[in-house]
Amino acid sequence: MKKFELLKIIFQRKDYTLAEKLCTSKVDDDSLKMLARVLFFERKYERAEVLFKKLHMFTEYGYCRLFQNDKKSADMVWFAIKDNSPLIMWAKALSGYIEKEQRREPTFFQIRNFYESDLDSFLTLKMTKYAENLINSIQYFADINPEVYKFTARVLYNHGYLNLAEKFLKTAKEYFYEDTELHVIDAQVRLAQNEPKAAIKALENALDISPAYYPAKKMLLNIK
Repeated sequence: MKKFELLKIIFQRKDYTLAEKLCTSKVDDDSLKMLARVLFFERKYERAEVLFKKLHMFTEYGYCRLFQNDKKSADMVWFAIKDNSPLIMWAKALSGYIEKEQRREPTFFQIRNFYESDLDSFLTLKMTKYAENLINSIQYFADINPEVYKFTARVLYNHGYLNLAEKFLKTAKEYFYEDTELHVIDAQVRLAQNEPKAAIKALENALDISPAYYPAKKMLLNIK
């Protein structure tokens, strides 16, 4: 079977059982890794974890356990790993912060790469305690990467927490007012709050900073 046909089975037909059977029969680890990641992002953690374990992708396996409310197993897996890859180092740090325990400090790029998606997952999965603890640790993260305020605002906006999103946007602007994306997110929040004039002002601020910034130009046209 050609790779393109397998991709159609995974992404168009979403027949994950057939895809797994085909990947396994051909001993194609690359395709199996892709399928495992698709299952993970589709939040089919029970199926994804079986593949991750088979592929010795134990950091990802630990995430499957965490997102199924089994943090104890996730920790057992993560802290047994001797690897120093960015994802496992972040996972070990994350484990502490979501329990109000600062065990390890993540790096600038670990925060940029993983914080936002994990916060989004916690809110999507209604793991409110972990989400709150992660947000309440924001000052620790901000000392390393102040962009974390923007990441937090964007996730909160996407989950409908508009007042909180506005609060974190305000702080983000104190650090990076020249970040045009901040003003676009601000405009999205304002529109969701039925404040079109404030949204237009936010977009005009973005275009004052970067006149060619396409997302702001397009959004402004749609409002007007």
